[in-house]
Amino acid sequence: MRSVATWLKRSATIVTGALLTSLCMAVAPATAQAASTFNVGQQNILYTLSFEQFKHDFAQILTRTHMVGLNEVSQRKDYLKQWAANNNWHFYAPGTGAASANALMANKNFFDVITQGSKYHCDSNVAGSGGARYTNWVLYRHIATGRQVYHLHTHAYSRIDNNGHPSDDPNITCAEYHFLQLRQMAVDKRQRGEVIVTGDLNVDYVNDRRVRYQKFPFITLENGLATLPALRSTYSIYGVKGTGTHGDRHIDYIYHWRRLNEYRKIFVQDYYILGGTYSDHNGVVANYQIVA
Repeated sequence: MRSVATWLKRSATIVTGALLTSLCMAVAPATAQAASTFNVGQQNILYTLSFEQFKHDFAQILTRTHMVGLNEVSQRKDYLKQWAANNNWHFYAPGTGAASANALMANKNFFDVITQGSKYHCDSNVAGSGGARYTNWVLYRHIATGRQVYHLHTHAYSRIDNNGHPSDDPNITCAEYHFLQLRQMAVDKRQRGEVIVTGDLNVDYVNDRRVRYQKFPFITLENGLATLPALRSTYSIYGVKGTGTHGDRHIDYIYHWRRLNEYRKIFVQDYYILGGTYSDHNGVVANYQIVA
């Protein structure tokens, strides 16, 4: 376990850096319309952590965000649901099966819930793989601007990425289909609102962009940065930062549907990697600006 002193030192450095980055790099959209900002987070909290370790990592990401996606939290669902009720947050993690491991939360001072749901993708039926794959989603109304914002949150199978190439793991076919369907969900939902996607995709961004395997996220979700409109990750817009989100790999993502400039209503201002976790994953926090 990391010492408290080490964690406090790292956390102070992270927060200071994030504030400086936000001040120096925030760029106002080319519009005279009223704008508002909010932070989005992605955090996989290892399910084997002790309850105290879990609460530490949960508090660390929640205090920095207004909308967040959490992975591997099905065993903590009752705690999260009660915490949300007591602290003015929305909470959604459906059922008791594999879908319940992926929770979406949002601050009620920033967002109202319009509707929510969950989409089943596939199940490789491989022992020890964590069960079927789902994407959970919530459609929010951003209170300050009235804009509708979808949050899609998911978790792909592990062991599918071999330095940017598909591994020979039996989960690979299901994972590729998962990515394809995730993109289609974003395409379909952009008709009704802005779209933000978070998740642990278990594919390293750096190697994926280098290899450009057609069925992995860089091509499937971001169309290789070829054209807009399309999904765009914070890594593609601002480059990779930190040492990674899982060891030296950047596998935890925040995307948004980036429209053509004349139609854009949401802008990612910057992001940072949130370290100091007990989990085997660091978090990701992105700052967004949205206009009325």
